[in-house]
This record gives sequence, structure tokens and C-alpha cells, in this order.
Amino acid sequence: MNNIFNIIKKNLYDGYKILDYSLNPIYSNKSLASKSKFGICSDLIKWYYKYGERNQMYFAWGLNERGKSLSDYMSRKEFLKIKFKAERHLLKINNISLLNYDVVTKDKFVANSFLSANNIPCIPHYGVVIRGEFFSTDNSDIDNLDLLLNKEEGIVFKNITLEFSEGFILYQKRDNDIFMNGKGNSLSELKKILGNGVWLVQKKITSHKALRMINNSALNTTRIVTIRDKKGPIYLTGFQAFARGTAVTDSGSDGSIYVGVDIEKECLKEYGLYNTGDPVCTFLNKHPDSGITFKDYKIPFLKEAIQLCIKAHNLLYNNFIIGWDVAITDDGPIIVEANEKPGLNVVQSLDGGYRKKILNCYQNIVGKGENLP
Repeated sequence: MNNIFNIIKKNLYDGYKILDYSLNPIYSNKSLASKSKFGICSDLIKWYYKYGERNQMYFAWGLNERGKSLSDYMSRKEFLKIKFKAERHLLKINNISLLNYDVVTKDKFVANSFLSANNIPCIPHYGVVIRGEFFSTDNSDIDNLDLLLNKEEGIVFKNITLEFSEGFILYQKRDNDIFMNGKGNSLSELKKILGNGVWLVQKKITSHKALRMINNSALNTTRIVTIRDKKGPIYLTGFQAFARGTAVTDSGSDGSIYVGVDIEKECLKEYGLYNTGDPVCTFLNKHPDSGITFKDYKIPFLKEAIQLCIKAHNLLYNNFIIGWDVAITDDGPIIVEANEKPGLNVVQSLDGGYRKKILNCYQNIVGKGENLP
């Protein structure tokens, strides 16, 4: 009885939130040729009952515009089902169903080590900190954490599993002062944090000067999404991330801006998006700090970055889709990390729906006659 009551309660609450979302004038509306409020509400209800989730990216995706169809866009739930089924099929046809390959991409240290060992350019790493104890991997004379912190002035610590900025520490030393993520702190506090879990230790690198012109507070990464098709991985889409203010990461949790990229012209598209976790999504045509306009701004090494990610994806033969974070440096692109979730909300906000393209690759992998999840 309680279960039925909870279901009714949830449906009523979700119905109220859908109605509020569709009628509230504060939510983003990019199109002058917008659907009616009734049409918008009807769309949101259809989405809810089809996928069992509220679509809080509706306006960001531009689905309020006349002519835009729900069927062109992929929900998070559908994406995860497609991804799971495609990768289960890859394990089967590769005759390795008994093995679990999740750690190869989910553990940042394992991923970095695996790719580096196969001559894929990655951010160089010093080693790994395991519950406060440093283990060097670069054959240097630095064999403990105290020596590392004393000798090096710019180090990045990444928790091997935590996402976004919660597992990121930029350690800097200026004279006798210690800074963590740009804020003054103490060595004892850093050691306390590193005493819990496992942390990849990497060298601090900087973006290409073209990216630093727009923002120089962080390593502004390029997201390249590759997807496995019948003959191997291909490029699907991508976007450029930019930090704001004095943020030391380009993570969305720090208010970063994501800008679409035109691969053929090797430049930025017109608009950038931020506040992706909020129904009030904001689109900008220039960076709020530097004032640089996004449209047609040249980004070097974009095509080289794509080829690098395709080469790396070939080695990860059981992954259907990967969102690569690439650092474009003055010397070319290097891989920062591989993400199993490619940022589909952002991609569909900047480039439109990707449902058909993803489903086409899925069916090329599992077979045309296979039922969709």
C-alpha cells in the first residue's frame, strides 16, 4: 500500500514540476518561433511517460522551437541502455565475456598508464599516492611524498574515481606558502586529504596560447566524442570547455562554459552554454571575462585531436562510446582522461539531437534486426 502511495505522490510531484517548468517565463527560450505553452507541456509529459524522467534540458536543447521533434533526442536512460547492450555485445563477439574492463577507463591512474604504455600522448605522471604514501613511476629520486611536495612547485592530484572538481587538487608552492586550488592552505591539510583513497599525481600543464587568450586560469580541455561503428571508432561530436573567473578547473561544477566546435573549419561555433545542471540554461556568444567572441575563433590541432582519440579508442575495443578530455597544448594534443559518459546533455544543446546517429552506430554493431533496448 505504501508503495502505491509513493508512486502516486511521485507522479503528482513530477506533474507539478513539469507544469511549472513549461509555464514559468524565467526559463530559457531561444526561439522566436516557439511552440505554444500547451505544446511544450504536452512534449514534456510525453517524454516523462516514455522515459520515466523529467526532461530538464528541454529548453537548452531547443525543443520548444517549432519543428523540433522529441524523437531526434536521446534521454539519459535510453543512452545508458544502448551503451550497456552494445558493450555487452562487444564483449561477446570478442570472446572475452568473463572479463570486466570497466577499470581501464574508470580508474584514472590505470587509464593514464595504459594509454601511455601504448604510445598515446597523455599528461605525464609522477606516480600515485595510496592512502598518503607516494609511489613513483618515473624512475626519479623522489621516493616519498615529502620529497615530492618539497621539490615540485606545480602538481596536480586527481582522485582516481571521483568526478568533477571534488577529486582535483592543484598544489602550488610559493616561497613558504602552500596553495590548494588557488587558495592558501597548509601542508598538513593536503596530507590529510591525500591520506584517504588513491590519487594520480600529474605534472601541471598549460593550454595552447590560443585557448589561454580566452581563459588562462585553468587547463581548458576539448571534449572529443568517439563512437564505435561497424568498421571501428569514428568521430561523433565535440565541444570546447572554458573556465570562468579564477577557477582552476574547467568543470561544470565550477561554472564553466561549453562551446560548440566546427571541426571542418577548426574553430568555435557561435554559442557557449553554462548552468547545464539548472533548468535555466544560459547561452553566451563571448567569454564573460576576456570578452572574446566565440564564433569562428580558431582552435589549433582539432583534427589532430580527433585522430588521437580514434587511435586511443581502437585500443579500448570494448567501449562503445567515449568522451575524451583532450588538452591542446602549444606542441599539440594530449589526452587528459577518458569518460564513459560523453556529456550528451551538452552535446545535444550545442549541436542538436544525436539519437539517430547513436542508434545507427548501435545497430551497425549489434545487427539491424536486433530490438532496441
